[in-house]
Parts: sequence; C-alpha cells; structure tokens
Amino acid sequence: MREADGAGPPRANRRALRLGRLLLLILTPLGAPGPVHAADDAAAPANLLAKMSLAVRGLNYQGSFIYEHDGQIDALRLFHAGDGAEERERLISLSGARSEAVRSGGSVACLPAGSPAVLFPNRDGARLLPLVPETRNAALRSFYAFAADGTDRVAGYGARIVDIVPRDAYRYGYRIWLESDSALPLRSAVVDASKRVLEQFAFVDLEIGARPREGDLAAGAGADAGVPPDEIPLGRATRWRVVDPPPGFHFLYSQRAAQGAAQAEHQMLSDGLADVSVYVEPRDAREPAQPDRATQKGVLSVYARDTDGFRITVLGGVPRATVERIARSLQPISP
Repeated sequence: MREADGAGPPRANRRALRLGRLLLLILTPLGAPGPVHAADDAAAPANLLAKMSLAVRGLNYQGSFIYEHDGQIDALRLFHAGDGAEERERLISLSGARSEAVRSGGSVACLPAGSPAVLFPNRDGARLLPLVPETRNAALRSFYAFAADGTDRVAGYGARIVDIVPRDAYRYGYRIWLESDSALPLRSAVVDASKRVLEQFAFVDLEIGARPREGDLAAGAGADAGVPPDEIPLGRATRWRVVDPPPGFHFLYSQRAAQGAAQAEHQMLSDGLADVSVYVEPRDAREPAQPDRATQKGVLSVYARDTDGFRITVLGGVPRATVERIARSLQPISP
C-alpha cells in the first residue's frame, strides 16, 4: 500500500521516530509484573514467559541477530551485561550506515549515523532487543492466551516455542522461541490473525553466560554530548481523551514537543503489551481538511484524520482497526 501524504506523525515529533522503530521499547514504561507461582508447572507457557522476562535482563549474553521489518533485513550485534548492580547493554548495526544505542545508568544514548546523539530516559522495562514483550502482567490474560507449540533449534540452542494469541482483532500475536534452559529469547515473530509473520528477529550467533568486555559495552564518540528528545511531559494535564478505546487499552502519559505549538500533544496508550501513539497538532487554517487516510507498513499501522482545526495521527504496532477506533473516538476535553 502506498503511504498517503500526511499520514505520518507531525513534523515536530518525527526526529525521535526517525531513530528507528527498533528503539520504541525504550521509550515506553511497561505494566507492573505479576507474581510467578513456583507451584505451577515450570514448563507452562506463562511461567516460561515470566522466566524469559527475568533472563533477558539478568543474564550475560552477546550475539548477532537478523531483524526483518518493513520489507528490509538488518544485521545487528548485541552485548548485554546483567550480572551486576546495573544492567548495561549496547546494540550496534552491522549492515547499512553504522549506528548504535547504549543503555546504562539513567539514560539510553542513541547514535544514528550522520546525526547527533539523542538521550532518552532509561525507563523500567527498557531493553534494546526487539520484539520481546513483557508478559508478567496478570491483566494480559483477559486479552491474550499463552500456548506451548513444540520445540525447535535456533543459533545452535534447543528452543521451546510459545505462542501469545490475541483474543480479539485489536492486537497482534507473538511466536517466541525460548532457549530450553534459560528461557532467553532466541527468536521472536509478530504475527497477524492468519499467522502471517509481519516482523521478526532471530539470533544467528549467540553466547550465553559470557560477560561482554568493557569496551563492548561503552558508547562510541559523541554519546556524552547528546541532546535530550524534543518532547516535554504534560503529566495528566491532557486536553484530549479517547472516549471509546479498544478493550484493554488505557492512557499511560501525555507530552508535547518543546518547540511545537502549545496545543500540540502526544499521548501514549497501551494494553500492557501493545503500545499506540496519538499525535494531535493544530492544522494550518489555510490548508483544506483532508479525508481520513490509513497506512500499513509491516506491523506499523497509521491512521490520520482532520477534525475541528486539528490533525490527528494515531500509529502503533497494532492492526488498522485499533488505530482507526482510537482516532475516531478522540475528543477534546471541555475546560
């Protein structure tokens, strides 16, 4: 499908998005995890996924993986140290223009090729490995089912396959290959209702248990001179609300571009697993209103509409029905 003009995020907010959808997870706080019950079967899908959430943060590992998204394939290398008081990791591109991201301490430094470094807060639940959902929130059971689906072999390791199956048409599913002993994710794919793979990553070389060298975890030149992202938090002082969100999706936070219009706003909604961004920007009165328009590219759905002097753009890794329902039910809050 050809991308419609004006169906992307507002101009003032594009800079952070251009750093790559690979880094979306580092910007979004995740729901509070629920308890893991030791009495349950250790091989049950829910417990394997809970073990995965601990492994991806607490283990030492390093390896190269392939990331297939938006009709292209990227090769990347990840270094992760999780055995100390502070979790640290570094992600480096191996194909195309060299870029990297480093997560350490209170910030994440993104160093895109040919552009200044940008610093983001190191939120709870942040990680640089893509397509690894946080599944320890017990509320997810209302909207997703977990199922085991056999075994396989990835990057030389035995793997157990777990499916995360949505219970309705407002979210995508996952198929995850977990290393048999540690439950570290070796491969993960986002799938639609027909089980078609929309986006996936897979390790091709991996070493579990070996702590990366200090030089492998350190950021390249320019990271210390990075600039903060160009959005400032609004707290819950939002001027807009989604009156009829898809089941399970709730408001997380609101912010606006520091140099943008005072009436502009960026909201984040989530069901605990899938995240959706809502951008509201005043429309130039000299421009005619455009009809509603939709774009689909890989897992990313975008829906844009003009209403009451504003341009609304909703985008996220969810089906089109989700972003369309959110866009059509967004309303201004009366003073």
